[in-house]
Amino acid sequence: MESKIVYKDEFMELCEDFTDVGYMAENIEVRDLFQEKKLITRSSSERHMTLLLSFPHAKEEFANEILALDELMSRIQVELKCYLIFDEDSDEKTVLKNRLKKFEMVFDADNEFGSLYGTKLVSGTLEDRLTKALFLISKDGAIFYIDMPNDLSRPLDVDRLRVELNRAYSSYTGVGCHG
Repeated sequence: MESKIVYKDEFMELCEDFTDVGYMAENIEVRDLFQEKKLITRSSSERHMTLLLSFPHAKEEFANEILALDELMSRIQVELKCYLIFDEDSDEKTVLKNRLKKFEMVFDADNEFGSLYGTKLVSGTLEDRLTKALFLISKDGAIFYIDMPNDLSRPLDVDRLRVELNRAYSSYTGVGCHG
């Protein structure tokens, strides 16, 4: 995974810890809109897939992309838990939250997501924020697909996400690798 991110002609560094496709996802503790702790687990007894989405902020340049992804995910017919993760709360995020249909907005208050998934920016004007990233976690808790553009002005690959959602859903047998 590339550790340099570009935003408005500025180069920034990501933290050194990365995870990759095929690895077991990490459980992360986040905070909800009421600052209550919430545990997002890599898998559940309901066997749903999980989508983790992060952005540096919710201003207009990213809000439109977030809302388009939210609209797409709200039309998905399979059980899918969707989390929109920011580093901290702000007024623009509260406004965005009221427009979301599928994503649950949470905050990486203890920096678990940023550190464990390699999404924390450690330099530049966005230092200590989360980069634009998408992680699709399969029903068995493995990271199935990652989209983390090196250039934050580049949108996430929605067409590829559709393909990967179908692959992740149809490839799960429920018996594990030894069954």
